[in-house]
Amino acid sequence: MNPTHAPTPTRRTRAAGDVARALTAILALAGFVLGVPAALVVVAPLGWPRTWPTWDTVLSALTRPDDGTLFLGAVTLVAWGAWAAFTLSVLTELAAAARHITVPSVPLLGLTQRAAATLITTAGLLVVTSAPLLGTPTAHAAVLVDTAPQRPIRSAQSAVAMTASDATTMEASASIAPSMTALSPAAPVDRHPVITVARGDTLWSLAERHLGNGARYTEIRDLNLGQPQPDGRTLTETHWIYPGWQLRLPFDATALPAPATTANSTATPIAAATSSYDVTEGESLWGIAAQQLGDGARYREIYDLSTHTLQSDGRTLTDPDVIRPGWHLTIPSAAGTPSAAPTPAAVPAQHPAPSAPQTLSTAPRAEPTSPAGLVEPRSLRPAGAEQDDQVGSGAPGRGVNDETVTVGGANSKTDDETAERPFAQDFYLGLSALAAAGVIGELSRRRHLQHRRRRVGQRIALPQPGSQQDAAERDLRSAICPLTIPQIKAALLTLASRSYAAERDLPRVGAILLTETTLELHLTVDDDTPVAPFTSTSPRTWSAPIDAIAADPTIDDDADRPEPYPALVTLGHTDDAVVFVNLEAAGTLTLTGEPEVAGDTLRAVVAELATSDLTGRIGLIAGEAFAGLAGVCDPARLQIVADPGAVHDQIASRDIEVASALGGIGADDTLQARSDRAVGDVWLPVVYVATNGAETAYQRCAPWSGTAVIGAGTSNGGGWSLVVDDDASAVLEPLGLRMRPQRLSRGDLDTLVSMLRTADGPHRSSDLDVRAAPRPLVNDIADALAALPPRPAPDPPDPAQGLEGSPQAVRVNVLGPIQIDGIPHGSATRLSKRGTELVVYLALRRSANGPELVEALWHGKRVDNQARNSLIYRTRQHLGEANLPVVDADGTYRLGPDVISDWTEFQRLARAGLSAGTSGAADLQAALDLVRSRPLLGTRDSDYAWAENDIQHMIETITDVAHVLSQLRLGTGDHRAAIEAATKGLLVEPCSDLLHRDAVSAAFAHGDDAEADRLIARHRALLAELDPDFDDETLDSSAFSQ
Repeated sequence: MNPTHAPTPTRRTRAAGDVARALTAILALAGFVLGVPAALVVVAPLGWPRTWPTWDTVLSALTRPDDGTLFLGAVTLVAWGAWAAFTLSVLTELAAAARHITVPSVPLLGLTQRAAATLITTAGLLVVTSAPLLGTPTAHAAVLVDTAPQRPIRSAQSAVAMTASDATTMEASASIAPSMTALSPAAPVDRHPVITVARGDTLWSLAERHLGNGARYTEIRDLNLGQPQPDGRTLTETHWIYPGWQLRLPFDATALPAPATTANSTATPIAAATSSYDVTEGESLWGIAAQQLGDGARYREIYDLSTHTLQSDGRTLTDPDVIRPGWHLTIPSAAGTPSAAPTPAAVPAQHPAPSAPQTLSTAPRAEPTSPAGLVEPRSLRPAGAEQDDQVGSGAPGRGVNDETVTVGGANSKTDDETAERPFAQDFYLGLSALAAAGVIGELSRRRHLQHRRRRVGQRIALPQPGSQQDAAERDLRSAICPLTIPQIKAALLTLASRSYAAERDLPRVGAILLTETTLELHLTVDDDTPVAPFTSTSPRTWSAPIDAIAADPTIDDDADRPEPYPALVTLGHTDDAVVFVNLEAAGTLTLTGEPEVAGDTLRAVVAELATSDLTGRIGLIAGEAFAGLAGVCDPARLQIVADPGAVHDQIASRDIEVASALGGIGADDTLQARSDRAVGDVWLPVVYVATNGAETAYQRCAPWSGTAVIGAGTSNGGGWSLVVDDDASAVLEPLGLRMRPQRLSRGDLDTLVSMLRTADGPHRSSDLDVRAAPRPLVNDIADALAALPPRPAPDPPDPAQGLEGSPQAVRVNVLGPIQIDGIPHGSATRLSKRGTELVVYLALRRSANGPELVEALWHGKRVDNQARNSLIYRTRQHLGEANLPVVDADGTYRLGPDVISDWTEFQRLARAGLSAGTSGAADLQAALDLVRSRPLLGTRDSDYAWAENDIQHMIETITDVAHVLSQLRLGTGDHRAAIEAATKGLLVEPCSDLLHRDAVSAAFAHGDDAEADRLIARHRALLAELDPDFDDETLDSSAFSQ
């Protein structure tokens, strides 16, 4: 995009370094092109034979002993050939530069072409003595600018040569910090056009192609010096560029690739001719575009042309909803190609469509956190204009079913505003995405067990809102994984079943890489006979698309199969993949290098081993440094052995036992025994965490020996090592995988321990004992009523009063998969994913200010007010202004009074029913009829990380109501209704012993022993999965049949 004022050409002075490099390049060119042949004429002249040799002569020369003549002749030919190739490349580069064309790539001459291009470009520094840094074309060039929100760019595989990949292009995007933050409340996004370096490109050729003059390559260089590229390198003064790099160009660049039109971006051609327009009071960009261009939807072109204009009051245009009287706007030609009317997917997340006329004189109600003068946008666009893509289907997270979020009766999909950065790019509390998911899975398991023993009216222990534990849990919940831990575990179990059915050994997996699209198994030995759905991409790599893995049916009729790789733990991530290491394959893994980073990584690995379901069956033994973690873990999961000598003795003893067992069946190691399904006692390994004083253990653990050791320190040469560099990157040897290791500081480990301790809950004497006699029902009713959330305060006066037309009721349903009904038909019927989360948040919390919304919906990440306001504006377009009014004078957002939720209705009915005592069954039944499944079922934890406490409180209230209703029905002899009420509660919390007792007792009372036995068996299987050491006697059917 061109500035709206005439650019002032500035001239670059030639630096001494430029002159030196240019002179060096010229001398090198002269030496290679002129000096080399002059030297060859003297030392290795070409002698032409008087007659052409015959075949006999050639054969004789090749078979007789060489006296050196043949060798010297070959060297001479090679030397002259190399000179000829380089000279030809120089001449073609010079000719191409003179004709302003691109040199085609000549086979076998790639190296010489690159060298020639580099030397010629560098030599050109001498002639760039006064080239302006910013050209002054007579008319604005047509520039395609991507206005989509800035996102990180996925790294391509690092190129090893300057021309290692084919030409690719990409749309222009914003990538650098703005330069006018001191003048504007919200700095403008960088709008430099961006191109992708293709094979054979140089800075000079790019300047010729896009700027019309190769000498202007310095402008491209200055824009990109030091900017990180996808392969981790940066442009330096050597001017080397590589395929896949993304370089910014000056604003007047031409011949840009046309960006693909997607839901994530919209390119707006900037017209060639422009005019100036002075804003008067009461005008808006939409109205000006309609008046001057004949189409209000072309407001975007005016906005893009005017953002860099410094106005008379010292401000710049940063928000399409805020223009001020006296400002000068740049208007494109009315005959220019108009931009398409912004569709839902095309409305930029950073800049919504302009609102009603709002200038300084309108005195709008602005949110306190917004800069002075900014106002809440109010639409002038047609109410039926579509804006957002559909809500994404919820990934498995809260609940076992993969349900779809439904809005307005239509299934919705992920949209541009919720596009996430690659999952492997971030750490969560220092942990990888999979390690974070493992911790959340352990917290969920413990909370299920808390609900198991919960009495009516009790509340399970949860982190206090706003506490360090609460912030840490939210951070962990924001992790996004393309495959869940249960899916990865199921895929590996299926691999074990199919390998056994095919009568082949399990593949010897040393590491696993999980990307956004594939699951790769990296083997330690060659194996080119993969098991479906995996395919072989190299002798030691199997790969399967994650879609194929997710769709692969599970094998449930193979109860005897072992877990094939029970010691998988993540070490960190590459640019695009999370890296698992198989500790069994390593035998011994030493974290060496920078001590602090190595220590943090060891803590992260141990925390993951103690919490992830992937390693839930192994034995883990550590030193006193992990005593706090062991205190909140099951003793069978993590044990502390303080004496390093005892660790050594344990490893030696176990080695002898395992070797003896393997020798008895003729197996080479534990993986072979696992493949043959023999000697089950050695299937699960024991992992020792070596601490100070236990280094001697490093030499005693061979791969697949039934024992593994991991520690931080100095490697003794055996086993594998993770070598940590000073920049906190690391290399896993001998596999050669470079990554950024996960790290858990001592403080974060303490926070993690406190989270696990809270999730265990206090062991009070008042916990439920199903073997004891039931309490009087009136006591349960009183406790359930007392535990209901307090009545909500009445809403403030409706800010939408006075608007024309009556609002249409909108219903937010959260007692099951999220569903929003009643969206006005006059507007688009599908909310965006984040828009749905906004509505749910306001429905559950009733009100929120701007910072609270940012904290909840963007996981605490810093976003500007425009992103938030844009989301609220688009959501209001769907719901109607009466259902989502503009911000209050105190900066508070609320839903309109006609927006209702099933959870609010449930509480009202539950309060009425419980208040009526034993006569309130009808209201309690009506409340329970609102429950469709577990609250917010099917949503990803990362999307509703703020809602965990709300969900747990809903579960507690629903199970209390289900218990009271079941007992009321049982008391009236309606046994079938009692069973239905209890099982509805079990649908929400399947581990509740209280509801389980209600259902089984009602089944026995109904005379349906088979149903009672089925309920007992299901409850027993569920608890065995969650707690292998649960007390089975509490599920004895004799306790319920009395």
